[in-house]
Amino acid sequence: MGLIRGLRSVISFLTILPSGAGTIDDMARYAFFFPAAGALIGMISGGAGLFLFKFLDHSLAGWLTLLTLLLLTGFNHIDGVLDLGDALMVRGSRERRLEILHDKHHGIGGHASLFFLLVLTGSVLSLLGSHVFLALLVAETLGKSSMVIAGGMGKPCPKGIGSLFITKLRERLFTNIALAIAIALAVAIASCGPFFGGILLSVSIIFSALWVTYLQNLFGCLTGDMLGCTSELTRLVSLFAFIVLQGAFT
Repeated sequence: MGLIRGLRSVISFLTILPSGAGTIDDMARYAFFFPAAGALIGMISGGAGLFLFKFLDHSLAGWLTLLTLLLLTGFNHIDGVLDLGDALMVRGSRERRLEILHDKHHGIGGHASLFFLLVLTGSVLSLLGSHVFLALLVAETLGKSSMVIAGGMGKPCPKGIGSLFITKLRERLFTNIALAIAIALAVAIASCGPFFGGILLSVSIIFSALWVTYLQNLFGCLTGDMLGCTSELTRLVSLFAFIVLQGAFT
């Protein structure tokens, strides 16, 4: 029953699906279910995309697929992209960057970051055509697994829900990361085969590790906004990698 409760808590946190509310403890304890929830998100949004590409212009279908994805996740990490985008533009101390990160008002850095993220993601989705289902299934799975990897690598900032989540996640660090990677690898291999799947997983792990190292050096700690932004960027990088591999081997 604990596993089921944990999975429901993770799905409830990452989506708008009515799976029952969970606690931070549940989500952190069963954080290895993040890629499984990502696979569910990818299947639903990818399935919608597959339907849209059959009847609509590819550009419109790609953007509507992105909208479906954002609605399904409740625009969950958008605020994190805005906050982190502002903080990254600051030229000052770590304390000043963290102050801007927690500021509820968003500036040009945040809006520009969100704009480019959405434009790039929508544009990449428009290029996928009939491959949109597999691409989103894998990319969303890898994006969510990157949150577990990031949480395991970084030091939590002193306050916020993200701090509680990272602290609890690290209490079962090896189990969470090992199982999250195993689930992500299984989905990637089942979707794209062992060669492509292994490459996509490797790309996502390398990118998320480099990105988190950069954030850790810049801010000295990690927040929930940073984990959410890591998921968004890793999904985008995974979609790019999918297209590159598709073009290189077809």
